[in-house]
Amino acid sequence: MDLALTQAQETLKAEAREFFERECPTSLVREMEGDERGYSADMWERMAALGWMGLPFPERYGGSGGALTDLAVLLEEFGRALAPGPFFNSVAVVGLTILDAGSESQKSEILPRIADGSLISTAALLEEDARYSPEAIRMPMESRNGESVVNGTKMFVEYANSADLILTPVRTSQNGDPESGVKLALIPGSAPGIRATSLESIARDRQFALHFEDVSVPSDSILAGEDGGWPALKRTLDRASLLHCAQSLGGAQRVLEMTVDYTKQRVQFDRPIASFQSVQHSCADMVIAIDSARLAVYQAITRIEDGEDADMEIALAKTLTNHAYKWTTLTAQQVHGGIAFMEEYDLQLWTRRAKVAELKFGASSGYVETFARRMGLA
Repeated sequence: MDLALTQAQETLKAEAREFFERECPTSLVREMEGDERGYSADMWERMAALGWMGLPFPERYGGSGGALTDLAVLLEEFGRALAPGPFFNSVAVVGLTILDAGSESQKSEILPRIADGSLISTAALLEEDARYSPEAIRMPMESRNGESVVNGTKMFVEYANSADLILTPVRTSQNGDPESGVKLALIPGSAPGIRATSLESIARDRQFALHFEDVSVPSDSILAGEDGGWPALKRTLDRASLLHCAQSLGGAQRVLEMTVDYTKQRVQFDRPIASFQSVQHSCADMVIAIDSARLAVYQAITRIEDGEDADMEIALAKTLTNHAYKWTTLTAQQVHGGIAFMEEYDLQLWTRRAKVAELKFGASSGYVETFARRMGLA
């Protein structure tokens, strides 16, 4: 299995890094933390012009036919720059779910608009249970007066304030099998009966609780047919967890670079602290953690691209990435000393987001159990 990047992927990586260094300095990241919308509309339009929103979609839907690995390479640069905005949910979660489980009419109508940036979508995956499991999907979709309606609350919905379309798992039956009776609905963000409540986040990104009250769901907005809701959502979660890992790796890589640069500049006892063996060991441990996680992530993505079972590889990748991002930021805090905790210094931007990333798409404990079962250890 060759996990080296192709020349096209190396070019994409370099172009994305150059773009973000120019368009997304940390001053913009800080500004967007206090912005009501939470991202720059100008930067969104420029990214759309580069074709990034359509990267993983076939050309017939307005995309460029890129692979999942291509998207992971791009998302590493998003994480490195902490680029704010709904790109991940709109493209990597909702867009790929429609490509995977949507009808031809749904693909033809929606994907070109996601690809050109004119339609922003998000995913309302979690409820108060906050687990990524079929048992946690409880919001009912009921038939009333000849139409389907949903009532309930979805939690931690990112950029719901800007979303034109919301991917919403709902439950149509309680028959004892939690994987049965799950459907995926595409609900317009402007649908009557939806109310958003802003939630505070340590990452200071835009997250909301969405309250649905008698929200109508058209029959042509259901993905994956009658019985394919949970299998399609499982595939969505597998892809999204790995792509989010790639984004986290980009953040960890940038923290490592910042830390190494700092050790060369910080002088103690008349010499740079980079010359101290304990500091060198800390930086080496950061490199090992990041590279190990990156290998696991791209191996798992390759298995998905090849259509192979990847549950064990996903579990390993998520566990290693959670550790790598957290370990890197905490070690960087120690190496930097007191300055690292100051709001004026940039490191805390990544530290706060690393904590959120650790829980996104599931904490490590669940993945450790999955890996242990697949290895026959539990």
